[in-house]
Amino acid sequence: MSSENTDRLFEYLRSTLYGAEPPSLDLGALDEEHQKLGMGLVMLNKFLREMRAYSHALATGNLSAIPPKRENPLCENLKGIHSNLNHLTWQAKQVAKGDYSQTVSYLGEFSEAFNSMTAQLREREESLRREALLEKKHSEMADKYNKLLLTMIRRSHEDILVTAAQPPRILFSTSIELTQAQNEELFRMILQRQQQGLLSLDSDAPPECTWEAKDPQNRFYRIVTCRMEWDGEPAYGHTVFEVTREKHEHGLLEKEAYFDNLTQISNRIHFFKLAVPLLESGQSLALCYCDLDHLKSVNDTYGHAEGDRYLCRFTELVRACIREYDVFARLGGDEFCLVLPNCSAATAQKKMLSLQQAFAALPVAPNAPYERMFSFGVAAAEKNHGIVTIDSLLQQADAAMYAQKRRHQTGGKA
Repeated sequence: MSSENTDRLFEYLRSTLYGAEPPSLDLGALDEEHQKLGMGLVMLNKFLREMRAYSHALATGNLSAIPPKRENPLCENLKGIHSNLNHLTWQAKQVAKGDYSQTVSYLGEFSEAFNSMTAQLREREESLRREALLEKKHSEMADKYNKLLLTMIRRSHEDILVTAAQPPRILFSTSIELTQAQNEELFRMILQRQQQGLLSLDSDAPPECTWEAKDPQNRFYRIVTCRMEWDGEPAYGHTVFEVTREKHEHGLLEKEAYFDNLTQISNRIHFFKLAVPLLESGQSLALCYCDLDHLKSVNDTYGHAEGDRYLCRFTELVRACIREYDVFARLGGDEFCLVLPNCSAATAQKKMLSLQQAFAALPVAPNAPYERMFSFGVAAAEKNHGIVTIDSLLQQADAAMYAQKRRHQTGGKA
């Protein structure tokens, strides 16, 4: 009988320890000497089941779980962990509210990680606060600068004008009276230049250009035009300087004598004044003679205003692609010439072919769908050349240009 009781109690204990449902234990069926041990095993089974349920709740984050009663000694440590987790949860919520003074000292390595995190958050918040203060100071300073700039603009003698790209119209002006005769004429010239397509919003065009204008009263203006946006639409910003006095002081007559009035590049007189010293210096150079194809046909078909636009589009393209010290001049009508110092004939030929392709690729207006093309010829003088004249180079380049023009007219390749 004793051996049977022992086996029964052992099986009950094994089931209790491994979490299985133990067989029912009839204490009355046990020998008297085994009944007290049986009562203890039943109590142990109860305590272990409570501990397992409690620890599972904590392990899965259920901090609202009700802890076992105090009579269960196996859960005392779990209750301590439960209390620490509740406090840690409260501390985490405080940190989320910005209270970075929270520290943990009862969870070993986790305490170090938590305290390091709050220290970093505190430092980051201080850094953000400093950045916010600095940004506020910058914003206040920018506001002051803007007010100062507006005051200076209002007091300046220059007019600032903003015009819409399409259709051309005035969006903003610093002029008090837009209808004053002088301003009205100036604004008309600016809008007319836009309508003729002499200002471009193409991405390949320079973002800013400086040009000059003269009104019927012989007042001269230097205008700096740039691409911009105004209230979300493409626009031009124009800063207008009246330079009438400057023109007279710096020799207006000489200026007019040296520059082509339409294209604003050197004329024939200025070309020889610049090109001859370059040739006489003995350096190598290439001379490119250009003739704008079918200008007469454009004038006859689409009007002289379109012909002028054709000429200006060509000169603007070339000016954007040459160096500052290259000489570019309009010799007359549809004839142009380029002098490229320190440049071989092969390099000049390649550059001019590239310009031809770029010119032919310019957008074609629906109301003027003509081909954009020019013919050219190249002549070159090697470094330390002998006696060579500009006229002889012009004759060589002119002959090569006419040979190419004949190929254009007959449909041959350049």
